[in-house]
Amino acid sequence: MKHYKKLLSLLVASTLNADQFSFQLYNDFFAGTDQHFTNGVAFSWLNDTYKHEDNSSVNAYGNFMVNTFKVIAPNGLDKSKRYSSGTSLSQIIITPIDTTISTPQYDDIPYAGYLALGLYLFEWDDNSFNEYRVDFGVVGRESGAKQMQNTFHSLIGNPHAKGWDTQIGTKYTVNALYRRGYRTWKTNKVGRLSMDWFNHFGAELGNFEIDAFGGTMFRIGKNYIQNFNVHYPYLREEAGLLEVDKICHGFGWSISAGMNGAVVAYSYIIDQAKKDGYNISQKTFNASLYLGAELYYNVHKLSYFYQSQSPYTNEQKGADTYGSLMYSYQF
Repeated sequence: MKHYKKLLSLLVASTLNADQFSFQLYNDFFAGTDQHFTNGVAFSWLNDTYKHEDNSSVNAYGNFMVNTFKVIAPNGLDKSKRYSSGTSLSQIIITPIDTTISTPQYDDIPYAGYLALGLYLFEWDDNSFNEYRVDFGVVGRESGAKQMQNTFHSLIGNPHAKGWDTQIGTKYTVNALYRRGYRTWKTNKVGRLSMDWFNHFGAELGNFEIDAFGGTMFRIGKNYIQNFNVHYPYLREEAGLLEVDKICHGFGWSISAGMNGAVVAYSYIIDQAKKDGYNISQKTFNASLYLGAELYYNVHKLSYFYQSQSPYTNEQKGADTYGSLMYSYQF
């Protein structure tokens, strides 16, 4: 838990002169269940956009990220693109279906917590983006998952989960992610409604997870912020903070629907569980369906959605369903 507090303090300190801040909560409580990927929470910050002719609005962290990209990118900065950097603190909580048992349940997913500090840079224009990201994480007691879940259960009147003493042991992780996103189509000529269609794909490599993923999203609404309507199933939705139109004037709304798919080559949690004697195996392909609604008012955005996730292991029966609430504020 001490690691959690230190990372949170670092994130809050870095938000000075920030462009946008967001908070996101995933929980299967919204769907009336309590199993597997049962909770996720993320605090994210996106710095002001780097301007090639004037970077005075970008803080030291933003300049560091851009200058690092200049060094490692084969062709340096693209003057036709914008650059925005940010950081996030996220936590994922995983439990078996039955949380009343205090001993290991070797026929189900083990207890596991994951806490990660993400550093990312977006290279973007009005219709597309490239995301470069590194996550530094920890699995185990240091993730603070036990304290977080039991605190939330106390708030909603649910009993504490009893099996956290059996959770997966400590493991420090590093993962790199690349993602490409682009808006395929948009229109605002159907009555007074606007619509757009967004797609993304990418890959992740590290000692926490190795996978390749892709997804598609359709949105319809009125007076909504023209941003990248991206949805990633596990708390990496900062690309949605990139806004082609900076401010929504007055009230706006939108409804979104989409799906995501991933091919998973390696998962540390599943791999370690098998080593610990759990009778589970990784499902190579998983998919999810998404349905959400968004409200906008000037610099505020509030999103609420439901997601149905296909089984993550070959032994699991039936899909997992959970909901999410996300709020973002533009400084």
